[in-house]
Amino acid sequence: MNSQQNLEQRLELAVEEARNGSSSAAMVELEELVRLTNHPSALAWLGYCLAVQQQDYSRALVLCTSAVHTTPDDADLYLALGRVYRLAGRRYQALSTLRRGLKLGRHELIMKELTLMGTRKEPVFSVLDRANRLNVVAGRVMTKFKFR
Repeated sequence: MNSQQNLEQRLELAVEEARNGSSSAAMVELEELVRLTNHPSALAWLGYCLAVQQQDYSRALVLCTSAVHTTPDDADLYLALGRVYRLAGRRYQALSTLRRGLKLGRHELIMKELTLMGTRKEPVFSVLDRANRLNVVAGRVMTKFKFR
């Protein structure tokens, strides 16, 4: 096995560990992989591990957004960024990011994350407050007739 395949295999295992919650074990490996390859997945999931382990949200967000800008068509990177936003207490950005990732294709973990966060549909009239009577009634009518 050549070194490139070895690095890819290590990256895959480390990302899988981070994705499934073993952030302490994955963080050490991901730091090494970022140093060696600077791969977008390693950056994003290292950011997630930093958010979980050290509550270093600013650095985590920099790593994750850098990864997303490098590879904007990888839904898994949006999952990592969305989780960091959630951990940082930035619910709106987390939901927005996860939804952008979901637009790239069906991703079970993003769907699970959105379900856990208890997403709500966007208000019918975004210029009005969510609790505005017009938004409430229009939302109910549109839901009843399956327009949303």
